Amino acid sequence: MLRRRRPPVERLGPDSFALRLETNEREVLSRLLDELDGLVASAGDPTSGTTPVISRLFPPAFTDHDGENAERDAEYQRLMREELITSRRAAIAESREWLVGEAAERLIDEAKLTAMLRSLNSLRLVLGSLLGIADDLDSDLADEAVADSPDHQLYAWTGWLLEWTVAALSAHE
Repeated sequence: MLRRRRPPVERLGPDSFALRLETNEREVLSRLLDELDGLVASAGDPTSGTTPVISRLFPPAFTDHDGENAERDAEYQRLMREELITSRRAAIAESREWLVGEAAERLIDEAKLTAMLRSLNSLRLVLGSLLGIADDLDSDLADEAVADSPDHQLYAWTGWLLEWTVAALSAHE
């Protein structure tokens, strides 16, 4: 007989959510968040250069880069980059807090779940960039070699977890 697994993320009350991840899932997510934190931290280093992955994490504020908009975007990046880095790293740190320990089910509040939502979204942007996925249509068209890769499996798994997180945050008590 198959045992049905309870949802990985579920609203329990107005500001109470259950997170249910197995030990191996928490370990994978923790490792991914560690790597993401390092990547985000390196985005503040002007000598590291801009990679496609960094560009996805810190997209341009002005997409028309002809003339004045290129200067406006450069100014935006100069003014906001550190704040964005600090904000992303804080969300990652908050997300990692509940991964520690043995209990498969954790109770957290909406602020912590929102931090996890932001971190999962950032992970998907990075994984999507590594796979050459620019949008959901690209994800559907990924060739078989990429679709069977571990990176694509992580992309799909983080998407699944992100969907449950959005559903829990959207659910009415």
